[in-house]
Amino acid sequence: MAADVARRRWPLGRWTTVLVLALGAVFVLLRVAVPTDDPPTPTTIYTSQVVVVGVEGMTGLDAADRAVVTAHAGDVQAGTIATRGRYRGACAAAGWTTLGAGRRAAVASLCDPRVVDGQIADWPARVAAAEARFGDVRMGTLAGSASGCVAAVGPGAALAAARPDGSVPDYRTLAQFSADGQRLTCPLTLVDAGPQGATSDRLVRALAARSGVTTIVTGIGPVDPADREELGVIYRLGTTLPGVLTSDSTRREGVVDLTDLTATLAVFAGRTGPGGADAAVPDGVDGSPLQVDEQPMSPAVVDTLVHRFDALSYAVITGYLANGAIGALILAAIVVAAVRRVWRLVRVGGAIACVWTAGMMLPGAFPWYDAAHPALVLTVASLGWTLALAAASLALARWTRWPVAVAGAALTVAAFTVEAALGGPMEPGSMLNSRPVYGGRWYGFGNVTFAAYAVPALVLAGYLAHRFLHHHRPHRAAAVVAVALVGALQIVCEGWPTMGTDFGGVIAMTPVVLWLALVVSGLRVTWRKLLLIAVAAVVAITAISVLDWLRGPGKRSHLGNFVQRVIDGDASSVVIRKAVTSVQTMISPLGIGSLLIGAALWVIIFRVLLPRIPADRYGTLRPTMIAVLGVAVLGTVLNDGGISVWLVGTAAAVAAAFGLAFDELAGVPLPAGNPERSRAARSGSPVHRTAPDPLHRHDRQPRRGRSGRGRDR
Repeated sequence: MAADVARRRWPLGRWTTVLVLALGAVFVLLRVAVPTDDPPTPTTIYTSQVVVVGVEGMTGLDAADRAVVTAHAGDVQAGTIATRGRYRGACAAAGWTTLGAGRRAAVASLCDPRVVDGQIADWPARVAAAEARFGDVRMGTLAGSASGCVAAVGPGAALAAARPDGSVPDYRTLAQFSADGQRLTCPLTLVDAGPQGATSDRLVRALAARSGVTTIVTGIGPVDPADREELGVIYRLGTTLPGVLTSDSTRREGVVDLTDLTATLAVFAGRTGPGGADAAVPDGVDGSPLQVDEQPMSPAVVDTLVHRFDALSYAVITGYLANGAIGALILAAIVVAAVRRVWRLVRVGGAIACVWTAGMMLPGAFPWYDAAHPALVLTVASLGWTLALAAASLALARWTRWPVAVAGAALTVAAFTVEAALGGPMEPGSMLNSRPVYGGRWYGFGNVTFAAYAVPALVLAGYLAHRFLHHHRPHRAAAVVAVALVGALQIVCEGWPTMGTDFGGVIAMTPVVLWLALVVSGLRVTWRKLLLIAVAAVVAITAISVLDWLRGPGKRSHLGNFVQRVIDGDASSVVIRKAVTSVQTMISPLGIGSLLIGAALWVIIFRVLLPRIPADRYGTLRPTMIAVLGVAVLGTVLNDGGISVWLVGTAAAVAAAFGLAFDELAGVPLPAGNPERSRAARSGSPVHRTAPDPLHRHDRQPRRGRSGRGRDR
């Protein structure tokens, strides 16, 4: 008998400790094993003059560009560039304004600038458009930071070369510039070459033939705002080594932001004179100077980059639709199996649903976007990963005698944790990531990834607490530690600057984890404790952000950059703008519909599903689901992704709740091996007796002392 008790105590005591230590060691090893590729090289400008040619609609290389790139194969750097202004669907004038400001700018409907006597004709209206709806753009930043003059050729270029007061002292039309033999009068010259075509080709060929001049040719925005949004192409001639462009803003090979070009030009233009040292990136510029990953260059390399980011922007949509269609078929199969009471088949469907988000993330493990048919490869890869994880969940549930929903949550948490520990190598190719054409944050975990990671983490943490509390000898302290460890791991992976780098995720997850730990501890929940929990969330994100800020300019993520905005006094506009964006997603037709449907699903979870799941199967399920609901609400309110967090969080909660219910209906034996429930499961007649719940004092049963009499615990 003593040996049997020791055997039962081993998994919850020593095995748990061994498992936690082993997982901690694996996490540390993964962090140490993060690939240490050679860092990109700064693209320092060594010439005394720079010409930037902005071309509308330049989303690929035409024949003239190919000839130029081929001729300069030994000194060309190229890549793609996100040219979107503050709002999607803006005209090229927004790109030029963004280039001059160093922050994404809005121009409303002011798409046709005019220059009259060296002054932008409608400059006050443009400033108002940039500042509307809590805009934080500082017009004229590039010219204002230059130690010398900045020349403009063409009306679009005048927007980027204008000073803070809207003046453009050195301005020529494109015809005047050509008639003058493309004479350069300033250290920095910006040229509006118009749409990609014969005129821009002639200008690029003429400038490319010059020596002693750094020429940068870049897409600047669409010819027509109604055109399909695409990344532009950028290449630089007259460098010291060829390669693919990147920057600290994107941290991705082959793509940069338009504000990165602003930073590069501002550093050059801020020199005190010929041969002077480079200046610092001005305050108010969001970009980082361009960098390069050295490698042989050719038009084919550029074509590969264009194909890659087009696939990540648009082929992924086919992947979404395919996932939706396959998911609908699986849901239909689950409904049919449920009607026919084939509960074990329903349980398999539940296993698939519980790992669906991990199956959407893992295709980023290989470059599906470089395939000839990327949408097909992505669909097959996502389905394959999902089915493999579902099979693994069923196997893990059988081995550990956990509910399949918890096994699926554990595997999902493991997948996202490994991804974070490795620095997020799969996120760029993940279906959960933002599409590149939107020009959002290029690195770390986005809003959808946060929700897909947070919900299974809470489900796993709550279940571990249940196992400790519903043991024959409850371990309340161990239950609290389990919640704290799983929650802290998710928060660190979500928010650390070299991992998830998610600001809103830390704020949303921290109070929920602390609340769940407080409930599991058995302590009374008071308003004072809730206030302390809220303060702890703010302290957590502040500590992470300040540590990131201390790394210095160029190495900071957006967390550290936000601290710098606080120091500069312009952080409020960012907070308000993100809040407005979140609200807009909720009051849209899709948002309102999602909120209503989601609310109905949460009612079903709490009123229909949870009462059917006995406490001896998952006794902490109700507070766990309250925590999940809290993450869905806080994540929606505190992130600019808004309704997307609500959708993913609610879907993951529904999958977990139904998965637990399917286990009960399928008669899967309990982990504790209760003889009564095991016999009932084998006979097919479920027992509805609910075990005592240690979370509620009034549910506790008397325990017999040595005298055999019951005494109150």
